[in-house]
Amino acid sequence: MTEQGNGRTEVAVVQLANRLDELERLHAFFDEIGVRSGWPDRLKWDLTLSCEELVTNTISYGYPDSEAGSRFIRLTVRAREQTVEVCLEDEGVPFNPLETADPDVGLGIDEREIGGLGIFFVKRMMNEATYERTESGNRIVLRKTL
Repeated sequence: MTEQGNGRTEVAVVQLANRLDELERLHAFFDEIGVRSGWPDRLKWDLTLSCEELVTNTISYGYPDSEAGSRFIRLTVRAREQTVEVCLEDEGVPFNPLETADPDVGLGIDEREIGGLGIFFVKRMMNEATYERTESGNRIVLRKTL
């Protein structure tokens, strides 16, 4: 734990290989930091689900097949008293998932196009989500107020 001003900030980092079996480690990571930080179950659920969606998309679409499992996705969590910030970074192909159009949730499930719901839920569950293309890859920052 690191002191910062009058409040405390806890920083936790995990590096995941771009393989779907790493999602178990993602869940364990959020369980651990959630317990240490005293998060309510709903906050832990929202963060875990949002990051699972983004990590799954990166694993599924962010790298050529020849690089399967050989690249990493880094998550850095900064837990403050009233805000949690999660930074996801990868070296995948340039892609801003936040620019995807929201699905028409007014349509019936049989009328709706496949895909897009996960990112839609990420945008709804977080207070803020930003994307940046860096020299080394993609960076998505999620913020959730407690």
